[in-house]
Amino acid sequence: MTNTTTAAATVAEMIEAGVFGPGGRFVSFALDGQHDGQNQFASSILYGTVTVGDRDCHQQSHRLVFKFKHTVPEVKEFLKNDQQFHNEILFYEQIIPFLLDCCSQKDGGEDATPMLCHYYYGRNNYGDLANRDIIVLENETIRGYGAAVTDHKLCLDFEHLIVAIRALAKFHSLSYRAKHVDRDKFTDLVTKVKDTQWNDDGQWLVIDKGLGGLLSVAVDKVIEHRGDDRRAHRFQTELLADAPATLRRVMEPVEPLSVLCHGDFNRNNLMFKYDDDGRPVDALAYDMATVRYGSPAIDLSFFLYMNTDRQTRDDHWDALLDAYCETLAAAAGDVPVPDRGQLDVEMREHAFYGLAHASFFLRIMLEEQKPIAPLEFINMTFDEVKDLLLSFGGERATDWVADTVQHYLDTSFAET
Repeated sequence: MTNTTTAAATVAEMIEAGVFGPGGRFVSFALDGQHDGQNQFASSILYGTVTVGDRDCHQQSHRLVFKFKHTVPEVKEFLKNDQQFHNEILFYEQIIPFLLDCCSQKDGGEDATPMLCHYYYGRNNYGDLANRDIIVLENETIRGYGAAVTDHKLCLDFEHLIVAIRALAKFHSLSYRAKHVDRDKFTDLVTKVKDTQWNDDGQWLVIDKGLGGLLSVAVDKVIEHRGDDRRAHRFQTELLADAPATLRRVMEPVEPLSVLCHGDFNRNNLMFKYDDDGRPVDALAYDMATVRYGSPAIDLSFFLYMNTDRQTRDDHWDALLDAYCETLAAAAGDVPVPDRGQLDVEMREHAFYGLAHASFFLRIMLEEQKPIAPLEFINMTFDEVKDLLLSFGGERATDWVADTVQHYLDTSFAET
């Protein structure tokens, strides 16, 4: 069964189940032609429009996004697609309704609730039926959201960054309010989230033991630029000697400040809304497949290290973290949330998450020779994956990662 056939069959099931309203009848369904096939790293996406009639012969059209698991079984298993679909369906069907209900019970600041995708339908059967598994969301372009309008492959300008940071703060505020209203229910729900980054053998799915070598190349570049640096040597000795263990430690939730994190809060998972002058005014995060419970620094460090260059970090780091704290406090109302001092501690303790992911994602983003497919990593040893990643992006990528490591050393690994 092709994805197109599955999408059409799912539309029929949704109409029969009353997803678009009681007594609906099928009128038409057509693909929009925006994308057709394997156009994301971990999934396939189709866009389509369904028109549904009601008992009074009125018709209404719905623009939809259909998400499917990877078509190659080995890649689907490697990427933990089953667990990703579990998380996304859990998020839309159970977690976010609970979080929003808690918001209604607590007074937040003005415009306290983040914009989220409208969810219609999800199915996650696993096994032999996995080719029918699907998630259906609203195409948010109908609400004026779209990809970031920027020519740079990696960086966002300050206006985009600040809008995204404020959206992230609103999202994190939902967790603080929910824990305040019903901590037991919140804990029960986040406990149901499945891990999507560690395999059954306890290895990090991307490069595991190769992570230390990947970051060491960047540290060597830092030492080359800055001279002998005690912090750089400490970083190699204390954190990179067993980099996967360091990563696992920083990913563990520590109370009371942990929140439900997006886990992959990056420009490729963000849509922006613009005013009449073309300035960004809001951001919407999607692809909730890798949500996890942990420090807010997980999302912050990943987003900031993946979407800023050295100059932007030098000029705006404090302003961006201040904006996060201000928005978080306003959205949470009278519920206690971390202030800037506490957030700085979180970043020192947990920003290695963003650094670890940026060490290879930045290289992939800067590779211009060919698109990168997950199939390339199947059956490689971790050292082979490390060497492949080091070949991506050339010297420019090494310098970019080295700048990121230098910032981490300056802000999160200061001398004690």
